[in-house]
Amino acid sequence: MKTENIKRVTTVIRVLARHGLGGVLSRYGFAWHLPVFKRGTTELPADLPQRLRKAMEELGGAYIKLGQLLSTRPDLVPQEYCEEFSKLQDDVPPESMQTVEKVIEQEFKKPVQQLFSHIDPRPLGSASVAQVHKARLKTGKSVAVKVQRPDVAQKFAADIDIIRYLAQKLQKYLHNTINITLIIDEFEQYTKKELNFTVEASHIDEIRTSMKSRNVVVPHVFWSHTTERVLTMEYLEGAKLADIKMTQKPHIARVLVDAFLEQIFEGGTVHADMHPGNVLLLKNGKVGLLDFGIVGHLDSKTRKLGLDLYLAVLEHDAEKITEVLLTYGTPGSKTNIDTFSRAVSDLVSTWWENNPEQRKVTYLMYHLFILCSQHHIRLPADTILLGKGMITVEATARQLDPNFNFVEYSQPKISKLLKQQRTPRKLIERFAHRSKVFAEALVELPPRALETLEHIKQRGITLDVKDTQFRHLGQDLNLSSNRLSYSMISAALILASALMIQIGPKIGTYSIISLLSLTVASIFVIALFVSVAREHTPRHDPH
Repeated sequence: MKTENIKRVTTVIRVLARHGLGGVLSRYGFAWHLPVFKRGTTELPADLPQRLRKAMEELGGAYIKLGQLLSTRPDLVPQEYCEEFSKLQDDVPPESMQTVEKVIEQEFKKPVQQLFSHIDPRPLGSASVAQVHKARLKTGKSVAVKVQRPDVAQKFAADIDIIRYLAQKLQKYLHNTINITLIIDEFEQYTKKELNFTVEASHIDEIRTSMKSRNVVVPHVFWSHTTERVLTMEYLEGAKLADIKMTQKPHIARVLVDAFLEQIFEGGTVHADMHPGNVLLLKNGKVGLLDFGIVGHLDSKTRKLGLDLYLAVLEHDAEKITEVLLTYGTPGSKTNIDTFSRAVSDLVSTWWENNPEQRKVTYLMYHLFILCSQHHIRLPADTILLGKGMITVEATARQLDPNFNFVEYSQPKISKLLKQQRTPRKLIERFAHRSKVFAEALVELPPRALETLEHIKQRGITLDVKDTQFRHLGQDLNLSSNRLSYSMISAALILASALMIQIGPKIGTYSIISLLSLTVASIFVIALFVSVAREHTPRHDPH
């Protein structure tokens, strides 16, 4: 860790101690950072997730972002921490207008007046990374300008350095329960993307280009006014969902679900954070989407997984669900298939026994993805994010319309998608009526055969030979090598004996060296004969 960050470590630990975590820190090797009277009990408090969340809010910056990332990653931390960290608020006092203009001028190497005819000094929102201002281009177009705080990249780098130091000390106490190093590595990559506004701008463009729905508006990005630290996009003026009329809410719920399904099964780039704060009702009656910081990219394999799993869930067929997950996932060395199958069966049974109004398909699919992670089954990239997005959009839809039924509403939509993909009629009927049809097996056969061939192509074939006739092959090769060595040594010694027969000293007319070489050669020859004689004798050759 860098020297300049050492003092900051003590500050971080004392903030944690103020939230009642001094004893825990002492237990894990940080006692020297704390006064004796602040160390307290070493027992883990029952409300540890809540205490950590409050400490993160006080520390701000990278610590809030770390918590927000972890709230979307139940495959990395326990579920109770995800739920608590999802409550983190990232509201901080805004920078002055002079500071904002200075950042813009540094990025574009020209005065602000040449870029914008006006910038409202009152920010629309202010967070630890950036703040957003309403502005107007020279053309008169209203835009929203997202400006990064000065030196935020350096501050985040310093905080990540500190977090990594703390994590490395904690890891030896946590053993393999939580992979803290993996969490920090992912957080560092996540931070680099978030601090580069061109990444978010690309996400906006991808979703805007792929969206076909006329009821949803995704803001246009003005690339001429966008850099890594400044993002300029179309300003969407509308009402927050909390302020709209009750009669409008059911319609918006359906528009959001339509948009989400379209992004999953047709676009492939998914806005995974459609909570009410990121949605506006525009004046023209359309729905506007905001904040594209949490976006998932789904390849064809992941989309196919989502569809197949959804079909199996509707039938509450635990065996089929397990089969789908194992088909698309890659079990690790620690995976126990039988244990995983029982866990899936228990989860599906518990889910099905709940009251119908609490039986959320998105909830089950999300927790099935978590279950895969817990059993070391690697699913396609962004699968967890897909599940998180499904839960968020269903929760928003139900908040708008308590009677909204995700399953009933989505069935005809997905049936239409199946028809567009030329899925056999029987499979469509099976989906609609939730009944098993043999057509699914026919649909599955070609892709599974192709997957098998692709697996062989990439990894080859490994044969596990256990037959006793082959078990001693290595031993036989060693024995043959030894016999060959004995023969060569014996021949060499006999030849040397003949060549040195006249070299002294001598015993009578025979050279002592020649006799010694001949004696050693005789020993090797006898050993060779004994080895050959013992072959095929059960006592010495059991195979």
